[in-house]
Amino acid sequence: MFKFNFDVENEEEPEAAKSPFTENSVQKAEQEDSGIVKDIVWYEAEQIKPNKTALSRLDLYELNAKDLKVGNTDIRHLIAGFLLEDIKLHGELESRDIRKSEESHSDLITGVYEGGAKIWECTDDLLLYLSENYEDSYWKDKRVLDLGCGSGLLGIYALQCGAKVDFQDYNKDVLEQITIPNVMLNVQADLSDDDKLAFVEDNTSFYSGDWSHFAQLTLDTEKYDLILTSETIYNIENQQKLLDTFSSRLKADGTVLVAGKSHYFGVGGGLEQFVDVIKQETTLVSENVWQADENVKRGILKIKFK
Repeated sequence: MFKFNFDVENEEEPEAAKSPFTENSVQKAEQEDSGIVKDIVWYEAEQIKPNKTALSRLDLYELNAKDLKVGNTDIRHLIAGFLLEDIKLHGELESRDIRKSEESHSDLITGVYEGGAKIWECTDDLLLYLSENYEDSYWKDKRVLDLGCGSGLLGIYALQCGAKVDFQDYNKDVLEQITIPNVMLNVQADLSDDDKLAFVEDNTSFYSGDWSHFAQLTLDTEKYDLILTSETIYNIENQQKLLDTFSSRLKADGTVLVAGKSHYFGVGGGLEQFVDVIKQETTLVSENVWQADENVKRGILKIKFK
């Protein structure tokens, strides 16, 4: 049985250590253990600019990377064990939220950490689906969003196929410590450091923060032909924000692909439940395009405008 280790953290941090919040990003949540209503302050969105820090450690990353073959496309990504050990040793300030997750042995801390340091099963499902259903010719000149990207494998696949890709994750430190290094690992190896950085700057963007704030921050940028998102529907309370982001950022003829499990024990969301939410929408329609029934039931939804 699949189950998130779900937790809401109670301990208050020193003011100087807190991430930048704003007053209008407050939501209410019930703490199951005490019944006390606590304010959840969702992180504001910001654009993260890649720099030479990841490049300076690229040799180390290369030694601790894993190769993944997706159809005819090769992807490299950091090994999770190395990542977490490296963060423990060197990421005290830069990886505050990831460290909190590890220290509390929790994959989710509401409003603080959303599981981005791990590669979840449905990401592999969606990678396989893309390789089998989207021809190489599809990707040219396409704008793709990897929403809730974590390790960024979906976006890296699209980037390797020729698309321009934006990566979004709730946690800034996930982008800086995991996503951007993974992207750098997949840039043409014989380029100079300056040319690698220029390629990343020309073909990608990185955004952290809550979905609703991300949609607002990018309101004046070009919309997306394809939005890819995996394992992001577990929290029922956030599903409307997810749908609003689709509606706001998708081109009129664009497509969203959502990979997820039938049910997320411990947090309540799931594919069937999410389909029911979509049916209440006036602008979006979904279709189940892939399903696996072994072990934990999983599937992929295709969502478009009506």
